Amino acid sequence: MILSRTLARRRIADGVHPGWFAAWGPVLADAVLLAGVMALVLVAVTGPLLSRDPPFAVLALVYGAVFFVPVQVVLITSALWAAKSRVLSRDDGNKD
Repeated sequence: MILSRTLARRRIADGVHPGWFAAWGPVLADAVLLAGVMALVLVAVTGPLLSRDPPFAVLALVYGAVFFVPVQVVLITSALWAAKSRVLSRDDGNKD
């Protein structure tokens, strides 16, 4: 989210409309970086959590809060900025 948001904001401010790969490449990079971070978090969370033998509902809530929600927030925000950087506004000469 950091990479794609930063690049998109700079491109929007400069009036540059990137191609498909230039806009969505940083989203892919964010996803790869996020997967690496989540792998490290998985190792840190799983051991202590499973050693306590919690009920399935607790496992589902913890994994949802620790993994699912942050991944969705980061990827959706990255995708929104990528899409926003590719849109031509009416002020940019798009005469419809």
